[in-house]
Amino acid sequence: MTLSNNAVLSPNPATDFERRVENDVVTLEKFLPSDATSVVVPAEIDGRPVAKIGVRAFKNQTSLTQIVLPPSVREIADSAFSGCASLSDVVFQPRSELEIVGNRVFAGCSALTSIVLPDGVKQIGEAAFARCAALTQVVLPSSVKSIELGAFSQCAALTQIDLPAALEELGETAFFDCKALTAVRVAPENANFQDLDGVLLSKDGKTLVRCPEGKSGEFTVPPGVKTLAYEAFARCDSLTQVVLPNGLEKIDERAFFRCDALKTISLPAKLKTLGESAFEGCSSLTQVVFPPKVKTLPERVFFGCSSLERVELPENLGKIARLAFAGCSSLSQLVLPNGVKSIGELAFVGCSSLERIELPTSLGKVDEQTFYACSRLAQVVFPPTLTEIRSNAFYKCVSLTEVDTPQNLKKIGSFAFHHCRSLTQVTFSEGLEEIGERAFGCSALKEVALPDALQKIGRYAFPDETVCRASASVVEKFADAIKYREQNYAR
Repeated sequence: MTLSNNAVLSPNPATDFERRVENDVVTLEKFLPSDATSVVVPAEIDGRPVAKIGVRAFKNQTSLTQIVLPPSVREIADSAFSGCASLSDVVFQPRSELEIVGNRVFAGCSALTSIVLPDGVKQIGEAAFARCAALTQVVLPSSVKSIELGAFSQCAALTQIDLPAALEELGETAFFDCKALTAVRVAPENANFQDLDGVLLSKDGKTLVRCPEGKSGEFTVPPGVKTLAYEAFARCDSLTQVVLPNGLEKIDERAFFRCDALKTISLPAKLKTLGESAFEGCSSLTQVVFPPKVKTLPERVFFGCSSLERVELPENLGKIARLAFAGCSSLSQLVLPNGVKSIGELAFVGCSSLERIELPTSLGKVDEQTFYACSRLAQVVFPPTLTEIRSNAFYKCVSLTEVDTPQNLKKIGSFAFHHCRSLTQVTFSEGLEEIGERAFGCSALKEVALPDALQKIGRYAFPDETVCRASASVVEKFADAIKYREQNYAR
């Protein structure tokens, strides 16, 4: 709040503060009493103006309920009042010169219900009001130009915020985890932002910047929007449907992160780019159909989408990045287009409903842990172009019964098929040169035939029970390995 011009308050004595003088102004570095409930900061000490509240000056003063700041204070430094859990009243005296509210200044002030910042404030720092769980009213002056990262994050009671005309920069996650926030309003004079139905857009209407996390039901993105910004709909866990415009071209990183109630999404034909983690944690999402212009599925794009059953990938797709479908435990159908040249590490880890996969003819290798713990995967069709299966690629694929390696395969990495306990038949291509350590720790595998081209076998590549049939030259080549388990090798 701001006091009236007629209010008279008695300031605390100078002896209550540790202080520093620099350039003929005073910075209050520490408030000394530990049990004060109300503090009136003096406007001057020893004839010098108090211009700054220093870093952590009042931090964790848990008895403090009211602070009165004089007009001379121009900056409140980082964490100055953080952790003041009983602070409910912040008073700015008239004609305040305050310009900067630093990082985490009021973070964790859980009793604070209202804040009215004085005219002249230009900057609100990172996490300045984070975890102010009771905060319901925020009044920002028209002078504010910058609101930084997480400034009002985890303000659980905040339902609306009005952004001023001068605002130029709004930090990502400024309203992170504000579950009651249903509207972000913008002053009409603002040159950088506008709002539509409480949703924040760029002034030109081409970028949807942020949908408040308290929005529920269905939302239709305006037709002029071409980009959904970073975390545009993140944690909007009551949104059940989002209708995207035909002209949308880009969905940025984490745009729909943890939209728990979102069940379907129709991606428009002009969409070209998906950002990392775009739909990560959308646990109710069941189906996705991709438009033809999408060429890359980035990291973690559908990570943890545990209800996702069906995905139609575009024919022009060239790359599936690491962890793209990790934890999609309901995914049972997937057709990989023949243009896919790269599938990253852990791309399908934990896809426990996937029963069959046919790898595309454009693929040169199966990367590390790509199909790790795909527990229902019973059949894998390898393309003739494949030259390498990397370590742990099919680790714990416990339903896999047969492996027929392609003709150009040169290397099988360590643990590649380890713990594939149902695997009973493996056919190696004649050109295979290397089998890594513990590659086939498969207790049901009783016999294999080793190719003559083999150049290297790692330790314990096969379990003790497996008979490895090989030519005399192969047995001689691996004499050092064979001497430990001679009974496993037969000419």
